[in-house]
Amino acid sequence: EDERLTVADLSLDPAAHRVERAGRPIELTPREFNLLAYLMRHPARVLTKDQILEHVWGYDSDASSGAVELYIHYLRQKVDAASAEPLIRTVRGVGYCLKG
Repeated sequence: EDERLTVADLSLDPAAHRVERAGRPIELTPREFNLLAYLMRHPARVLTKDQILEHVWGYDSDASSGAVELYIHYLRQKVDAASAEPLIRTVRGVGYCLKG
């Protein structure tokens, strides 16, 4: 679980709590980091909002699907904004995936 995750030019180091895209460091909040790590552990797999809520927020959380949408938005601003190739994809009516 502490192994470095890599998808395209995006890398995440869980042990160092570090994220880089094309060699450029990206600062993330703990929740953003956990969400990105969850997406990166399942590249090219569509994850539903419920799956994301369960794995990132936990069973006991009062968070809703709106929280998932908001944090996906935050991640897009930080991870995809400076890149010509967006990695975070919305699958309408289903959920989200990270291009593999």
